[in-house]
Amino acid sequence: MTVYVVGLDGADWSLLRRWMDEGALPAFERLCAEGVTGDLRSTLPPITFPAWKCYSTGKTPGKLGVYEWFSFDRERCEIATNDSSDFRSREYWDVLADADRDAAVVNMPTTHPPRTADGVLTVAGSPASERGEFTSPESLKPDLLDAVPSYRVKPNLVLGEASPDELVTEARTLVDQRFDAAEWFAAERDRDLVHLTVFITDTVQHRLWDRPGHIRRLYERIDDRLGELLDDEGTEAVFLMSDHGFVEIDETFLVNQWLANRGDLVVGEDSSRTVLSSLGLTEERLKRLVDRLGLVNLAQAVVPESIQRRVPNESGRLSVQDAPVDWEQTKAISLGRGPVYVNDRAFDSDSSKAAYVEELATAFESLETPDGTPVAAAVHDPGDIYTGEMALAPDLVVEYTTGVDAPESLGGEVFGERLEWLATHRHTGVFAAWGEDVAERDEAAELSLYDLAPTILHRLGVAVPEDVDGDVAFDVLAGDAAARDVEVGPATATGTGDRRADQRDVEETLKDLGYVE
Repeated sequence: MTVYVVGLDGADWSLLRRWMDEGALPAFERLCAEGVTGDLRSTLPPITFPAWKCYSTGKTPGKLGVYEWFSFDRERCEIATNDSSDFRSREYWDVLADADRDAAVVNMPTTHPPRTADGVLTVAGSPASERGEFTSPESLKPDLLDAVPSYRVKPNLVLGEASPDELVTEARTLVDQRFDAAEWFAAERDRDLVHLTVFITDTVQHRLWDRPGHIRRLYERIDDRLGELLDDEGTEAVFLMSDHGFVEIDETFLVNQWLANRGDLVVGEDSSRTVLSSLGLTEERLKRLVDRLGLVNLAQAVVPESIQRRVPNESGRLSVQDAPVDWEQTKAISLGRGPVYVNDRAFDSDSSKAAYVEELATAFESLETPDGTPVAAAVHDPGDIYTGEMALAPDLVVEYTTGVDAPESLGGEVFGERLEWLATHRHTGVFAAWGEDVAERDEAAELSLYDLAPTILHRLGVAVPEDVDGDVAFDVLAGDAAARDVEVGPATATGTGDRRADQRDVEETLKDLGYVE
């Protein structure tokens, strides 16, 4: 018997309930009718990195040391992409392995490169690549490909060039591959727990929010496969969750351009980028060319990263990570949709820096979009929303108003720019559970991402690590699981490991997905 956790990146009740009411998602409807449902509060910011790891560890980013896709080294003033080795905690399936319970993980972002405990079978998710190591143990790869031929981590198309029909067709194929792998792990490898993530839901929603019929086709395929799990006699329970919700973008706010206009972010001239742009050589044109010639892998392997990063895109915008930042003059920088870092080099004392942080927070709080909507719902001191040592923590966390998207791009207007995304993340995602020792109730449950790991561990009769931030959600449990006291186990905090990921792969994936310019 297997407990499944089905993670749907970015799933939102505003879509699911509409299609359930129309009779298009019978398996989702059954899961909700026979089990328990509710909203699931994400972390701040509600972004893939680190949200998935907040789920799998039960901890806030302050204990994980990761707050977004990118990190900032204050001493060196260096920006780097995060990968699995940067997270300072074991995950709940590692705890299961310690208790001789067998688990498998399929396609979860933040598991690249795979570094789970011995006994946990892992197929890494985006930004992993089939070109490199993406299973743990490595010997699992040929068996996986034999069981699920043509399994691939990423879409087999250029996202920016694909038609809506092509994107949805590819997405449905990836859904089948994720579920096929999960069912294979359960049936052939006798796993007590299998987690699978469908990440392509996030990609499709970002790009096709104005085409709900196409998004519905994707969820109808997910519903087919979810129904198979519910009907399978080997399924003990199903937990359904998303790392965050989704909402249409009402306004784009280029936070780093705003900082630059204030004089707080100072960027020098990149002569090589200007020359390439004047020659008409853009990132999009190169991507289309190498894709048509089938040379994507070769180009990434032989073209130096320093050259790849300098190729401009057609919009004229660039990722702040690629900008020639003047760190002697720059006071602040945003590395994503929320975290803002203040540069120690720009201040001669702690008190002057503290005064600037306070002034910057006030400026964010008073900022409005052109139609008068507050840009920020709240501006947080990280110590007020995170726990732990908060290694590499930002100085401020801006909680943007729902519908305001704040990418890290430089170039263009502060407000009103149109990027690839039509919709963005919001703080509330979805939760549902069904099966043995799961409650049946009409009242909605309220949980956070941090509650899932301790709840699932307790449901499986395994001790909950003493250093988790979440709680066991007893109102979603029934039977023995609801009656038992929580057993507390050892802490799961760790140091960081050796960085094994190729940052070129990670950054190329982030650009393909639209997370950076």
